[in-house]
Amino acid sequence: MKKYYKILFIAIFIFLGFSKAFGDDYLFYKCNNKELKIKALYFYTQNAYINKPNTIKKLQRAGYKNLASPLELATKNLTCKIGQNIYKVTIGGQAGNPNPMGNCGAFFSHWIIITKNNKIILTRTLFQSCNSESAISEIAINSNGKMQILTTKPYENTQTFQVIKPNNIVVDVGSAINGITADKFGNVWTSSYVGKFIAKINQDEKVIYYNINAHPLSIASDSKGNIFALTSTGYIVKLNQEGRIIETYEVPLLHSDADHIFIDPHNNIWVGSWISRQILELSENGKVIKTYQLESASDPMSMDKAGNLWIIGEYGGIEILYPNGYIKKCSLKKDDFSSPIATQNDTAWVVKGKLINNPDNPIVLIEHINYNCQILPETYRLNIQPAGLAIDSNSNLWVSGNMLHGGGFLKELNNGKVKHTYSLGKSASNLIASDLVIDKYGNVWVVVGENADKVIKFTHLFAKTHKSPQPPSGLNPHLPIAIHHTFPENNIGK
Repeated sequence: MKKYYKILFIAIFIFLGFSKAFGDDYLFYKCNNKELKIKALYFYTQNAYINKPNTIKKLQRAGYKNLASPLELATKNLTCKIGQNIYKVTIGGQAGNPNPMGNCGAFFSHWIIITKNNKIILTRTLFQSCNSESAISEIAINSNGKMQILTTKPYENTQTFQVIKPNNIVVDVGSAINGITADKFGNVWTSSYVGKFIAKINQDEKVIYYNINAHPLSIASDSKGNIFALTSTGYIVKLNQEGRIIETYEVPLLHSDADHIFIDPHNNIWVGSWISRQILELSENGKVIKTYQLESASDPMSMDKAGNLWIIGEYGGIEILYPNGYIKKCSLKKDDFSSPIATQNDTAWVVKGKLINNPDNPIVLIEHINYNCQILPETYRLNIQPAGLAIDSNSNLWVSGNMLHGGGFLKELNNGKVKHTYSLGKSASNLIASDLVIDKYGNVWVVVGENADKVIKFTHLFAKTHKSPQPPSGLNPHLPIAIHHTFPENNIGK
């Protein structure tokens, strides 16, 4: 008899484990004229499993439809109208682990695609992936069209919810982008050396082209919303928000030698030269204030809040132009720095090393340096060659770049750690990452494509925490766990 009960206990144990692997998570859907919501429930802990019937009934009473587990769910196409916008939601189930005999065992997950007015706003995304402790718990779209994605750790009784708005929308600009900037109104502007125009992208991802009758080399914006394009003929073209050319300035001395433009917080214009190794400072009206001679050719530059202008030289050195006009050459061991550069307060973040120089250990550093040329303790080791650097309002450092043998990625860094990593797409045309910019709303725009002809818009990230009820004392808080998963953001943008 004891043997019988032992076998029965083992059978129940195995059944519970497989019930979780094959369908102990459910998807619920609700749509009205104010919001669209998709909720995922995971009954992985014993407390959640005990409360499962009541939890499901509570959601159904709140107007949610039960779409079943991923194993039971056939592909569904749902339509939701909110105001003037029509959202189409495609949901299905698939093996979260393609190999049932692998590390995760037999495991299934929901997947989802969302379009807004026939335009994809969320590409195919798994709610859970093999080897991850995190999972998507809710997707919500409000009447303003803002989408939020909440993630949770379903194996824990104390759950952390992270809010993500991953509107990673690809905008096809259709030209080789060599410069990108964001204006005070939240628009993004790009320049292209193959055409004689610049492009304006608004928050609705609409692209407007403006002819400037010259090949732009670089682009920048001032605090008033004016746009400045440096051309191959040695002129600066100033445009307003409607794309009308207000003024044209000739760059004295440099002419066709000029290759980069930067606007400081005082709206003074800075133009760098690669051949003559000079930097020209002009007023916002195009009048020359002063010319500065550098030791090496200037790459793109950046000014910190203290007014120090940081320049990366052609041979990997760093020069700092102080507000009093003095130029300091940082004499650092093994000068191997390269663009891009980003400034923060009175410091700068710079890239050191190149993946191609270390094929056996392809790692580059992003180092933090103060205005006295001292390297600060916080350093990041990355497996991508940075192409763009920017700092958001929360002091997160964003890096776009490429791995040694291909693959473009966007990384968010803070407090010495990589917080998030986003793939820039599976298609070959999206795999190459170039420069990036952050707009006034915190959206990150990354130039991508083999010909640098597209921009991907990632919306800003923020987080909040919430505690779920603790299980009754004396109960085992977990049912058998056979799987772990990858953070679902790695599926966003693929």
